[in-house]
Amino acid sequence: MASPINSEAIEAALAKPDLIPSGITAEFLKQSRDEPVVIAILFVGSFVTLIMALRCLARVVIVRKFGLDDWLALVTLFCYWAFIALCIVLIHLGSGRHFVYIEYILSNSTINKTEVLDFAAHIIYTTALVICRLSGLAFYARIADRQQKLTYAIRAAAVFIIAAYLPQVFLIIFHCLPVTGLWQYSFQPGVDKYTCLQWGTVYVTNSAISVVCDLILFSLPIAIITSLRVSLERKLKLSAILMPGLLVIAISCARMYLVILGQWDADESWSYDYLLIVEVSEIGSTLLALSIPALKPLFGSLFASFDRTFISRTVTDGPSGGDALGLSGGSRSGGGIELRSVFSRARSRIMGPSQGSSGTHRDARKVSADQYAEGNTRYSASALHTPEERKTSMGSGVSQQPIIQRDVQYSVSHEKAGYT
Repeated sequence: MASPINSEAIEAALAKPDLIPSGITAEFLKQSRDEPVVIAILFVGSFVTLIMALRCLARVVIVRKFGLDDWLALVTLFCYWAFIALCIVLIHLGSGRHFVYIEYILSNSTINKTEVLDFAAHIIYTTALVICRLSGLAFYARIADRQQKLTYAIRAAAVFIIAAYLPQVFLIIFHCLPVTGLWQYSFQPGVDKYTCLQWGTVYVTNSAISVVCDLILFSLPIAIITSLRVSLERKLKLSAILMPGLLVIAISCARMYLVILGQWDADESWSYDYLLIVEVSEIGSTLLALSIPALKPLFGSLFASFDRTFISRTVTDGPSGGDALGLSGGSRSGGGIELRSVFSRARSRIMGPSQGSSGTHRDARKVSADQYAEGNTRYSASALHTPEERKTSMGSGVSQQPIIQRDVQYSVSHEKAGYT
């Protein structure tokens, strides 16, 4: 939804003597970045929404628990789309065109409308960011609930982020006295009715506070990972999952740069479109960074489903001496035996009906032959038998010691591992 060119209005303005500064051409006034920026905004918003949908799917269907961090992230998503809608309307009205276009082509009523919409959009933007950060802290708190020092650090961060939100939103609301949604340019009629702070001063201050909040939020995973007693390789893998927040910090710094251009550059409004896409990306990247760990149960379950569907046949490796279960060394037989058709009854007798668990591992156990029907057992010339036992079974090719390979359930708390 790019802003219209308004060729007739441009030509009419150029036809008036001494209205538009010399050297300003019709081609310059018609320049616009609106269309690619709107496309980029919609792409980023759609991608973030897709990831959030996958997160909700993982939490509701697989984990079957929707925590405080998930609810806060969902509220952020609604605020996010409200902000996106206002951004597109602002672009359509011409807020991102050259400053001379705004001054000489747009009507005063249209300019006032863009100022009020910008006022509302940035209250929503600031609120969406603080809710999203609190969602991240709720997620970290769930991971570190047994570590007292980290819990205190997370609570202190929450207090700071909420306290920092207050001056941010108050600066926007009380940018002018008397209070108004307008933020008028110096050329607009009625500008003397208000005593206002500079737009750039307010937004640079808010951007600096936002960068500090992001630094606090995304430094907490470093403390969490450092406290884990796991291998360095494991810590690096966790860092890749928990620390994409570095991108968020970079985007916050880019926003501050664009705000400076938007206030103190001669063509101040020309960078406004870029500012909006950066702000959309800032909220979106924060949501993405905090949603990546929550996707682990979803993709882990997809890959684990292949493991649960088929298991390898038990084979004898002969003179080469491999693992008869096909777990290491030697070769496996081709194909597989469907797990449910062979072992479902045997497993149910050992463990009862399968309950929803976080994962499975396979274990070979010797079981006496009279406990199960013959159709539920398998026989193997396994290296688990003594040489004497193998001699007695050479004629038949298998020993008479049945081995049942079954799934043994174990429970891993994804919450404590940080993946829910």
